[in-house]
Amino acid sequence: DWEAKRLLDDGIYTDTEQAYLEAEKIVINIREQAKQRQIKQQFKIKIKSIKKKIGQGYDYADVPYSNKRKH
Repeated sequence: DWEAKRLLDDGIYTDTEQAYLEAEKIVINIREQAKQRQIKQQFKIKIKSIKKKIGQGYDYADVPYSNKRKH
């Protein structure tokens, strides 16, 4: 709602329906970007954790997909 109001107030859109459609696109895009940042951050934390365990001398540092092949 606030995004649509901003688009209307700024004069970018004069039609309320168009403003709401565009605002919905903007909000979806922002959510997708936040989701990607969160996934990237979780990945970095996992890598940092694995590096720390390896640095401390652990032979097995909970590396995903390592030695999980079944014959």
